[in-house]
Amino acid sequence: MDPTQVSAEDQQIISDAREVAEDAETGTGGFNEQIEAAGGKNSDKGKALQVGKIKNKVLKLQLEILDLQMKQAKGDDQTEKIAEEQKKLQSNIDQDTAAAGQKSASVASTFKESA
Repeated sequence: MDPTQVSAEDQQIISDAREVAEDAETGTGGFNEQIEAAGGKNSDKGKALQVGKIKNKVLKLQLEILDLQMKQAKGDDQTEKIAEEQKKLQSNIDQDTAAAGQKSASVASTFKESA
């Protein structure tokens, strides 16, 4: 993909998807709330939710980096922010890899997307 060729509409879709992933982590019914309700990330349900949360964070960070790369391609210097987000992404990929084969849970039935 050539980020200089991405339309404003398509870039907005990427940005909006990143916001939904962020909401799924921190919003009402999202991972943070559900992990706490399950008794924390060390409970059985909490562990599965934590694995799901890391998967969601990988998605969120991939979308964030893509959005930043598109902004940079259009002349808005995002070099430092991209490097920062790539470091976070690698950390979450490492956690996801370490959790391979472990039970994972989503918040699809509890998450309420913010308006």
